[in-house]
Amino acid sequence: MRSTTVLFQITAIGKNVGALEESARSVLYWARHTARLAYRIEVWLVVEPEGYATSPAVYEALRRDGVRILVVPRSYATPLGTSGKARALQFAVERRQALGLSGPATWVYHQDEETCVGQDTLLGISDFVQQDRLKVGVGVILYPIDWAGTPSHIQELTRTYDDFRVLDSMTLPANPTAGFHGSHILIRSDVEDEVGWDSVGYAPAEDLTFEIRARARFGAVFGVLKGFAYEKGAFSLADQLRQRRRWVHGILFALHRSRELPARRRLTLLYSALTWFSALPSTLVLALSLQFRYGPLLIVTGIFTGFVWVSMATGYLEGYRLHREYLPRSISRGRFLAHALVGALIDILAPWYALATRPSLGDFVAKDRPASVEAPGVAAAAERPRASRGA
Repeated sequence: MRSTTVLFQITAIGKNVGALEESARSVLYWARHTARLAYRIEVWLVVEPEGYATSPAVYEALRRDGVRILVVPRSYATPLGTSGKARALQFAVERRQALGLSGPATWVYHQDEETCVGQDTLLGISDFVQQDRLKVGVGVILYPIDWAGTPSHIQELTRTYDDFRVLDSMTLPANPTAGFHGSHILIRSDVEDEVGWDSVGYAPAEDLTFEIRARARFGAVFGVLKGFAYEKGAFSLADQLRQRRRWVHGILFALHRSRELPARRRLTLLYSALTWFSALPSTLVLALSLQFRYGPLLIVTGIFTGFVWVSMATGYLEGYRLHREYLPRSISRGRFLAHALVGALIDILAPWYALATRPSLGDFVAKDRPASVEAPGVAAAAERPRASRGA
């Protein structure tokens, strides 16, 4: 019987070289410092030629340390002609098949360029592959790397809290609340081979497209992956907007182009999109009703506004509680509240910004730490996360 192998695959353009190197080295570090894993580890970096050209010395140093570097050829094309990250993911699938690394004994752990792992991550993966009952594992993501307490970073706290909804939804047969993940996700390679990443044209949210296809073909094969992953938020409000814009277009792409999306799930996604789009009008209505002292409108909207604000406050507070022992610095209550409101406002504007503009292959969200941000990078990911702190 062939021993189990887990490929830690980081797929990115490759221009955020610092973040990408930190992610790769977090895997290498904990692979050396974690005993009794139930699998053999390989680390793959799948990058575009322009990313590799940014810093060949860094990539070659990682290659010497045992990382497999895959540069997607400019000439490579998928059968359906997909582009963007989906193209690179499909290239990695075909390369893995050519190397004979497919089948039930091989798993692929997908990381974004800023996804660092801890000892808890590796042990959670070990537990999942040993059980071998489910085919896709998804876990909770924290955002402590390069923490600066900016509005965008504070907004990410709510994403961690929302992961509990996402995980609960994904493990149900129909994924009723439309949760999905693109990083910190473990996929058995034969499932990934069959589903693939190929789409017609550019799929802004290739992770959502994959989840829809995998569920259509394999059913309820998603399970909870123990252990956290450690990422970072956008460093600017503009990058936060661009990131959210891609998510919005990914949902719209799935609604318009996915033939494997069941009618019931389509309604769920549509409701999710409409809820996001309604945030700005409802906020404006609330502001205007306060400005013009229109009491009857306040009575009607207040029924929903109270619930929304309580839910948002809970997301921030519980998200901060989950992050607190991982953060390198504290933040005053006043600053926290002000930055939380700004971060929430950007998310409220995001779907309407997405309607007015379109994501492109040239979109670039900086994930390398700016010089102005004095926060630990991979050291924080390597030294703080322990198995006892896993999800």
